[in-house]
Amino acid sequence: MEKFIPNGLQFSDSALNHFSLMLEENSDMNAIRIGVKKAGCSGYEYFFEFADKQSEADEVINTGSCKFFIDQNSFKFLKGSMVDYAEEGFNKGIKFHNPNAKSVCGCGESFNIDNNQEASNISLKKKIKILPHEEYCPEGITFEINNEETILEACLRNGIRIEHACEMSCACTTCHVIVENGFNALDEATEEEEDLLDKAWGLEANSRLSCQVYPKDELTVIRIPKYTLNQVSEEH
Repeated sequence: MEKFIPNGLQFSDSALNHFSLMLEENSDMNAIRIGVKKAGCSGYEYFFEFADKQSEADEVINTGSCKFFIDQNSFKFLKGSMVDYAEEGFNKGIKFHNPNAKSVCGCGESFNIDNNQEASNISLKKKIKILPHEEYCPEGITFEINNEETILEACLRNGIRIEHACEMSCACTTCHVIVENGFNALDEATEEEEDLLDKAWGLEANSRLSCQVYPKDELTVIRIPKYTLNQVSEEH
């Protein structure tokens, strides 16, 4: 495999043509988000999805007629990669030629990296950004989060008194938040959390219960809904 200079992300003509067609068919979206999350049989998995807005943690690549967003944490694993689109018999899809990958699984959809590189990324200080909320933080706030600390625990430690009527036991929806950036890197919600989220006020596709979520990205951006199902706010 050809080694690419590890200071950017490159796209083959076939990949750009593929993404251009995708954006044309979804005209309400103006970019493609590409990233890496912990999953798959080799440790990490690539993903891509439509995006309509950029977050503060994103790198932006404009190439051809396409715009790509890549969060800073994913970029560390993808820099120097070539993104390709291949059709092989009945199989077709996006392929990543990643010089940072130490090994790739047989299905080609997940990969592993050098342990030293992984350790350097894990050691990075992670932060949470809370978007402005009339009651909790009118001007918004950004703070560091400790390892093995949930979003709710970090918020409470920093004076953001998100409701948690069940005392973090995953038995209510009062700590419901919307993860605007960093959602795809999170561990999947349990069935118990999913069942409770169905009852949350203002449920969105990227909703989570903050007492159950451990941020993974260098920066996780959170929006607190205006209301909860509690009619009366509780102090804890």
